[in-house]
Parts: sequence; structure tokens; C-alpha cells
Amino acid sequence: MTKILLIGCGDAHLSILRRLLKKKSKDYEITLISPSKDVVTIDLIENPSISFIEDTIISFDPLQKMLLSFSGEIYRFDVISFNLTMKFSLFKQALVPVAEDGRMLVDDTLQNNEFPFLFGAGECVSIEGISSDSNFNDQQGDILWNNIKRYISGQKLQSLSSKSTKVPLNGLLNRIFKRF
Repeated sequence: MTKILLIGCGDAHLSILRRLLKKKSKDYEITLISPSKDVVTIDLIENPSISFIEDTIISFDPLQKMLLSFSGEIYRFDVISFNLTMKFSLFKQALVPVAEDGRMLVDDTLQNNEFPFLFGAGECVSIEGISSDSNFNDQQGDILWNNIKRYISGQKLQSLSSKSTKVPLNGLLNRIFKRF
């Protein structure tokens, strides 16, 4: 069984959890770790296929594939994803490639190039090749979960730009009005 850690309750991770409510998997052991359960609904927390831990990550070692939490617990993983508002020093301390502003660098598959088992979405990542003012948050949950599963099964990952042909109406209007 593959251990997947989801760190933070950002939109992409909540999207993954909602998807797992509909379709359970016996292939993955999924743990969501967040400093607060305020944004997580009871039905997501009480899902038997997902463990929820209220804790704060203070140290991250990608080479050992483990996290240390404020409570003193050590969490091991096979695949990990970050989707939270956080102190970016966690990535620098772990020697994970970061952008100038300290956000973790990922490519347009939401995967880190140096540590392929490391994924991220939302405000804590900088997506290479995509400007920081682009808003792919609607797509990040789907792409993130599909790419985690693809990584585990050894398949080619899907990029955000390959899904960008489905531009929501508000995104299309934003693009049109930016030209003026």
C-alpha cells in the first residue's frame, strides 16, 4: 500500500478528498495533516479511507521521506503533496528547489523536478513556465490527484497547460479584458 501525505487543507487537497468520498481506493493510505481542521468538513474527516491529523509540520527531509511535527511525531511517506499557506523556510531548510520568493518550484505537472515523489499546489508553489498571476486553482486538484496516481503507476504525467483548453468563462473574460 502506498502512503500518501497531503500537507495542508488548500483547495486542491480538499478537491482530492471530495473525490475520494465518491471513489474509495484500497491501493493508497492517505493522511491529511493540517494545523487546523476548521476548513475541513466533518464528512471529509470521518471518511474511513482518509486519516486526518491536526498538527504542524516543523521539519521535512525529502531524502529520508519523512516529516517531523510540532507534536514530536515522525511521519513517513511514499508520496507527499503540499497545499497550504506556510512559512516557506520549510522548503529551504529541506534543500528543495525554491523560487526567489521561497515557494517550492514545481513544473506544470505540479511535480518537483529534483524530488519526483514531491508535489504541490496553490500558494506554496511556483509553477515553472506559468506566471504567478495565472489562476489554475480550478484545475490543480484534478491534475494533482491524477498525477500522483500516474507517478505511482509509472505513467506519464499530465500538464496544467494540456487542460488549459477548458478555460472557464470568467478566465476567458479576464484574458480578453487584460488586453485593453
